[in-house]
Amino acid sequence: MKRLAFLPLLALLACAGCSPYWYRAPEEFTVQESRLNWVQIYYQESPTAPRVRCDMRNEGQITVLEGMSVTVGDDFNIDYKDPSFGDVRKYHYQMDPALFRQTLQLLVDTGLFVIEGEPEDDTPLYPKILVRANVNHKKIEKFTYDEALQNEIRTQLFQYKMSGRLN
Repeated sequence: MKRLAFLPLLALLACAGCSPYWYRAPEEFTVQESRLNWVQIYYQESPTAPRVRCDMRNEGQITVLEGMSVTVGDDFNIDYKDPSFGDVRKYHYQMDPALFRQTLQLLVDTGLFVIEGEPEDDTPLYPKILVRANVNHKKIEKFTYDEALQNEIRTQLFQYKMSGRLN
């Protein structure tokens, strides 16, 4: 009978001891000022839509490439016989460092560093969004299927379009 009294306690300890290995809460943090913080976003709305690559770094230096060329996503692609190879437009935008940190904080708060599982079978292929980032020395590289993060990324890219930087 004494052995049965310890059985629930042992089960509880076993579960508590295992939890750090299979569950990790998403990190929430405040973005610190650093020239080492950067985010790179690859975005394509549909197979016929232009590709967009947005590089945000150096406390507010924004570079946006847009077009149908494969070089938008891969600078070293040598498929020069592709008819759309030359379809690349490049825009530069300088953001105030405080606004840059706010932008990164919005992305972090929306779920930039949340580890996403595998997509469901019925998850649409588009929009394709690949995000790479190093913020406060925390690194991530992922395709995102999270609607909130996708909407925040669209909002950020729309701001550049409305500022006259994208056609």
